[in-house]
Order: sequence, then C-alpha cells, then structure tokens
Amino acid sequence: MLHRFAAHDGLELSGWLYRPYGQQAPHPTLLFFHGGPEAQERPVFNPLFQALVARGIAVFAPNVRGSTGYGRAFSDADNHRRRFDGIADVASCVRYLVDVGLGDGGRIGVAGRSYGGYLTLAALVTYPELFGVGVDICGMVDFASFYARTEPWIAGAAVTKYGDPVADADLLRELSPLHRMDRVSAPLLVVHGANDTNVPVSEAEQAVAAASARGVDCRYLLFEDEGHEIAGLANRTLFVRETVEWVGAHLLGSHLAGPALQASGAEPLTARADLHEVV
Repeated sequence: MLHRFAAHDGLELSGWLYRPYGQQAPHPTLLFFHGGPEAQERPVFNPLFQALVARGIAVFAPNVRGSTGYGRAFSDADNHRRRFDGIADVASCVRYLVDVGLGDGGRIGVAGRSYGGYLTLAALVTYPELFGVGVDICGMVDFASFYARTEPWIAGAAVTKYGDPVADADLLRELSPLHRMDRVSAPLLVVHGANDTNVPVSEAEQAVAAASARGVDCRYLLFEDEGHEIAGLANRTLFVRETVEWVGAHLLGSHLAGPALQASGAEPLTARADLHEVV
C-alpha cells in the first residue's frame, strides 16, 4: 500500500508498505532504500521483501528526495549540502510509521542497496537511537575513497549529486559515515560483491573494519563471483536467507513468526560466498 507523508521540512514523501498477513500493527519494520539515488521504488515482486513479510517483519520501501518520477526539483532536492535533508528523510520515515501506529518504534531496522546502502550507514551514524539493526548492501562509506576507486564515468557523474572531490572535500568528509562510525550502535550486516566496480569492495572493507574496531556486532557477507548486482541464483538465495535471519534475530529475537528460510543449492560458506563473523 502506498503511503504519503511529510518530511521534516514539509516536502511530500511516499513509500510502499508491505505488512505481514494476519498480524496486528504496530509491526517490527525494516526500512529499505533503493539505489541511484535517482531510482524509484515501485510495487514489484521482491524476494527479500516477501521473505521478510513471511517472517513477520513489515517492509517500508520509500521514495525519499532524490528519487526519479516526482519532477526535477524533487530529484535535485538532495544535491550537495542538501544531502543532509535526504538523510533526515530516513528519520521522517520512522516517525511517520510510529506516529500512525504502523511501525513498532522499538523494533525498526534500516537497509538499502548501493546509494541506499550509503543512506543506511548515514542513518545509523546520524540517528543511532532509531534503529535496532542495519543492512548495508554495496553502499559507499567514504566519498574520498569512492571517488578515487569507482569507474571514472561514475565519478564524473557523481559530482552533480554529491559534490566535487577537491572543491567540496570538506563537505564530502562531513557526509561520509566512515568518520562517525563511533556512533553506530545497531548490529550491522555488510553485503558486497568482490568484483563491484561501481562501488568498490574497499567501501565494505572500510565499513566492516571501522564497525568492528568500535565493538559493533558486525557480519560481512562477501560474494567472490558477483559485482554490483547479486545475479547468481544460489547467491541470491543465500543473500535473502542470511539477511532475513540477521534482521529477524535482531528485530524479533526468539519470537520468530515464521519458519526459517531454507536455501536451495547455497551454503553459508563456499568458495563463491564467504560469510565472516567479525570479532
């Protein structure tokens, strides 16, 4: 179901809410943010969303500022220093769900892929009190290293959205979660493909190292044969299973509402996918 609500500054946001069948609200809820940031969340089949809902966890997939499909002004509303407003949109999503009685304020998680992974990390360091778990899927943690190691054409295109790596170096440092990882308190799952050239795997490695150095409960799922997308069926199955187990363990605890997912043809530790407990 599509929900519309106001951000902190009055800008209208929207999001798709997937609720567990037959369960009364408020629900334990995972916010999931798309990439881009110019992509758009639409109500299409998503195996991860369906698996979470089957476990008893609602999923809220918003289109925050920067998304496509709402006009140029909306798409540009998170450019450069306005990125802080985009991060604040994450908190607006939580507050909306809690205020209308749909989300359980004590059991909210945040996740996202690519730019959504960045937004996840940014939210965890900006609003640590709001979240009980996080899942970063191939997100950026430090803009300086991202600009230095991503594809040249991506670095060139990113200047319009995030800022110039030289002229705006101070702003980009301020926007980079890496420099505030001491504020992370939620357990964190980091997922990445070793062959990712859009967001190089060094972003995941830095996030994991910084989180673990500060005593954060952290797990790292590295797919040795994947890039920016998790394409292989066995890998996608493993990704869904591990993500649902991670989120369920921290939002539901021992009160699991459904059976554990069983992966078909994928093992937690293989030559192609390495699952690391970070200690």
